[in-house]
Amino acid sequence: MNKLILFCISLIVFSACQNKPTKTEEVDDGFMPPPIWNSSMQNMKQTMISLQPYIFNKVLFNDQDNFQFLSKSIHKLAIESANIKHDPMILNRDPTVRFVAHQFADELQRADENFKGSWKEYSRSQLVKVTSYCLECHTRLHQGPAFQKDDMEAPFMKTLPVADQIEFQVAFRKYDSAYKMVIENLSGKIKNKESNFKIDRVVQLGLLISVQYLKDIEKTLKITQAIDHNPSVPAYLKQSNEMWKKSIENWSHQGNINTLVQIRSLVSGRISEIEDMRAISALLQLLTNDLNQDELGEALMLTGQSYEALHAISVMSLDENYYESCIRKTPETKWAPICLKKLTDSLVMGYSGSGGTRIPWHVTAHLEELKNVIKKSEANK
Repeated sequence: MNKLILFCISLIVFSACQNKPTKTEEVDDGFMPPPIWNSSMQNMKQTMISLQPYIFNKVLFNDQDNFQFLSKSIHKLAIESANIKHDPMILNRDPTVRFVAHQFADELQRADENFKGSWKEYSRSQLVKVTSYCLECHTRLHQGPAFQKDDMEAPFMKTLPVADQIEFQVAFRKYDSAYKMVIENLSGKIKNKESNFKIDRVVQLGLLISVQYLKDIEKTLKITQAIDHNPSVPAYLKQSNEMWKKSIENWSHQGNINTLVQIRSLVSGRISEIEDMRAISALLQLLTNDLNQDELGEALMLTGQSYEALHAISVMSLDENYYESCIRKTPETKWAPICLKKLTDSLVMGYSGSGGTRIPWHVTAHLEELKNVIKKSEANK
């Protein structure tokens, strides 16, 4: 049993994250204790299994013939998440873990509301994002539940595109097998027959594994070498590869980074995504230390900033959570207004499209509430 009991525990990664913390007077909103699964988890597990093909298929999800089934299933998840009991133990090592736990339930409730409204695609993105919380939980500090071999052999898993298979290997912390799959696909050892094979996503996931999770510069170099030696890799990836090589060269000179000063310097001299991956890895560890308010605010802001820079990679971006965490935990610092602006910009972007920007009332109300958190703190100075 690991020392840190994480809230994402389940046999399937999809079912691991549908919990709603109970608000208590002793704990700030958004920083809740981890849940203890009850019998409701099994129901959620089955519901998520039935939803999997739709969540990862835009056409099926938006097909009117599937509306009743999806509406009922999504609502069921939102309702059942409220039935999860909670462990009174509060995680102290990383306050953002509890924040993410609180957001699981919120995402489900919003996905339910948005699906019934006119934001179906945003609802789908929220359901995908729920999975990203599981990935984040299982990979952040290499702690949490151990998984059995059978967990990775679900029939549905093999029907997923290569990139999604790699992603779920990561979710189960099977880094070596995920990395092997990346190299095989990049080197041309496996002739991929997928009509929509996204080699750029495979490359980025490979970097995520070797840089952020394994912190292995040699494995990262092998990815760049595989790209160099594969003539079928698109030209734009070849160009990006040159930037990754420069980042790796800097990495070889800098070595490991541990302090806020080092992390700040790293991201300010950003060359490619590799700097953000290294920063996140270091920041997640730094957040387990005893930081003063100013240090905590900056660390949370930098974490959100790096996650935002990695938005295009997989579904693991949790920048909005870290920005909100920055506001709630350090409202009196100079970082809170910065985080509020970054959060606002991110949310506006999420609700923007060809038809303009349509921000739901609850999002506007939520931002206003966060503004008041800062104002209240300023008034108390």
